[in-house]
Amino acid sequence: MKRRLLSGLNIICTMGMLMACSNADAAKPASEPAGTTAAAAPSETAARTETSASVPAESTTVELGNATADTAVSMGYSGDLSKLPTFPYDTAEKKEYNVYEEVSVKTSSFDQMEKYDEANALILTFRENSVDITTGADVTDEEKETYISSVITMEGSRILITAPGTYILRGSLSDGQIRFRGNAEDKVQFVLDGVDLHCESSAPIYIENGDKALVTLAPDSSNTLSDAANAEEATKGCLYSEIDLSINGSGSLNISALHNNGISCRDDLKILNGDITISAENNAIKGNDSVSVFGGTLMLRCKNDGIKSDKEDDPEKGFLYLHKGDITIHADDDGLQAVTAVVIKENCVTDIQCYDDRINCDGIIVTPEN
Repeated sequence: MKRRLLSGLNIICTMGMLMACSNADAAKPASEPAGTTAAAAPSETAARTETSASVPAESTTVELGNATADTAVSMGYSGDLSKLPTFPYDTAEKKEYNVYEEVSVKTSSFDQMEKYDEANALILTFRENSVDITTGADVTDEEKETYISSVITMEGSRILITAPGTYILRGSLSDGQIRFRGNAEDKVQFVLDGVDLHCESSAPIYIENGDKALVTLAPDSSNTLSDAANAEEATKGCLYSEIDLSINGSGSLNISALHNNGISCRDDLKILNGDITISAENNAIKGNDSVSVFGGTLMLRCKNDGIKSDKEDDPEKGFLYLHKGDITIHADDDGLQAVTAVVIKENCVTDIQCYDDRINCDGIIVTPEN
């Protein structure tokens, strides 16, 4: 097996690593999409872990090169690879919630999509300082290698993804970053399925541009993201997105943000469910435009505000909307801080312990008590 060191990371395209899984999916009933997530039995989970522990002898090195912000992206689809940038959701599944007055927040079909198909995804399996990249698509090894090398490049120890689609992350990476840089209309789904990512210099997951991003916590999975206190000054969060970000799934996510915020989003941030624990040097959760919570369990510890939105120049932004879920906050400043509104519905349970205001908002405050 040939290996080449590329800027600190050994990148291997694993051919056929998950073909057995793909074939097993094909045998499922037609009513269940191949690879659709389900709660795996303990024996199945153990078998998958054992399978991913060794690199097949057929693995070959993919020349990924060094990308820059001006690097042109060449999309060369062929065969079933054309399915990779598509998503398995029902376009009719949309919900709208009234926040206050004429302001509402919507959850789209994409926001609610917890399904994913391994045959229509790229799977990145990390091994401390290397990563195996493969797909379950039933195409030739040459087609896989061509596709992977056209949508994934390297920037030092950072793995740069430049095409829409579903990317499943597994294993452990001791120092590196997953960065998404798409076009304005591109959507991306990152499935965290037993992954532990650490980045010394920046955010371990950084969504740079595109249309919308979705982080799905796979069933029965435990996932960890962490950064370093001496990360780059511009690093705004351990999980950071420049575009709309939604988080869903039934797995767990533990975030240790030693530099800045735990989860930070420049646009609208939505949490639909999941078991999320955050320890943050600054704010635990910050959505510049808004933060909406529709379910899940949040355990937040931070040295500033627990959940914050600070968009000041738009009367329809800068709000917190807590519709449902179980939220515990231990904050050294405010528990909930917003500009235009803080709305807590009766189905949302909050336990807020803080050294300043439980709710800090100059605008509308709606809680089950009032």
